[in-house]
Amino acid sequence: MKLTKGQKAPNFKTTDIWGNTVELLKNENQKTLLTFFRYAECALCNLRISELKARKNEFERKNIKLIAVFESPAESLKKMSKRHQFDFIIIADPGRKLYNLYNVNPSWSKLIKTISIKGIKSVIEASKLGFSPRAKIEGKMHQIPADFLINENGIMEIVHYGNSVVDHISLNEVLI
Repeated sequence: MKLTKGQKAPNFKTTDIWGNTVELLKNENQKTLLTFFRYAECALCNLRISELKARKNEFERKNIKLIAVFESPAESLKKMSKRHQFDFIIIADPGRKLYNLYNVNPSWSKLIKTISIKGIKSVIEASKLGFSPRAKIEGKMHQIPADFLINENGIMEIVHYGNSVVDHISLNEVLI
């Protein structure tokens, strides 16, 4: 069953790609944007990472921690991290434990919806930035993204299950 706004976020304790312990609902007196991606080489995922990185200062000003979950193994994500020079939490979840906990599922019909004007524009933009749409697939090709904005009390303020590979929550909505 999909999670809903106003619901307590399911807690988890795991490690990031560098071996650091990550506990979602550890009281750090800040909001968290928990975002689920496909895999490390996904051009459209890398485009979104570029968007997040470009707004890094706004996330810091709003005291919002970012946690990104991918299906790829940690080694692939470490390579991607070096390319983007991340300074946020990245979790490798090839066993899909967190995807299942948050009911973030693949969908062939939603993958097909990516073939739209927005999807085509996104592929072109990703290609201009050097992200290849023909990259290595490490997970389910038809995985659809999801985003959860969780407040300081562990309550989900925004729940967004994507309708295509390029359908993430608007960063303007998160950063208001």
